[in-house]
Amino acid sequence: MTIKHSELTFQLMVESVPNAILLLNRDGKIVYINNQAEKLFKYERTELIGQVVEELLPHRYRKNHPTFRNSFFLSPKVRPMGAGRDLFGLKKDGTEFPIEIGLNPVVTADGTLVLASIIDITERKKAEQRFRLVVESAPNAMVLVNSEGTIALVNTQTEKLFGYEREELIGAKLEILLPERFREAHPDRRNQFFLSPTVRSMGAGRDLFARKKTAPKFR
Repeated sequence: MTIKHSELTFQLMVESVPNAILLLNRDGKIVYINNQAEKLFKYERTELIGQVVEELLPHRYRKNHPTFRNSFFLSPKVRPMGAGRDLFGLKKDGTEFPIEIGLNPVVTADGTLVLASIIDITERKKAEQRFRLVVESAPNAMVLVNSEGTIALVNTQTEKLFGYEREELIGAKLEILLPERFREAHPDRRNQFFLSPTVRSMGAGRDLFARKKTAPKFR
């Protein structure tokens, strides 16, 4: 396969994907973008080729971004960008929007490049906000827990019931809200639920207890 044929194959592949694609060199300069990236950021292709990728970031992120970029090239591997952080892009008209970015190193004759796959998650963020509003408006205490038992979301009623501030609970294990005598066995029961998650009452036929921050238990 010739180099020109390989380049054509790459371009056809990149242009056929539904995500915005940027190809960047070690200096952060854009060497290729696909049609979806033009549509997403509202730029013509010719306006971005040769520009640094920081042009597509809100101004508050531009100063620190080269450091993150350099760290990627020190150990290039497939990974999401900014795991655990909110990321934003900047359109040509100055509009900010939330994004997810996947990074993938590409080895070429000119050295290692990074292929950034970008997804606009505006609608997802709106849905998450609607969900949070529903949870917050509920008259009962509500706790959202992931499969590892880490608390991801609580509402105001939970704060009032257990006596914790929201920041104290987010990221903590659910067992913090249980009397100590139940904590050791609870992860096994939680894991059983996630093996076959269904809508059901917890602990049917058993007395259940919780523990407030100030130590007294309640049913």
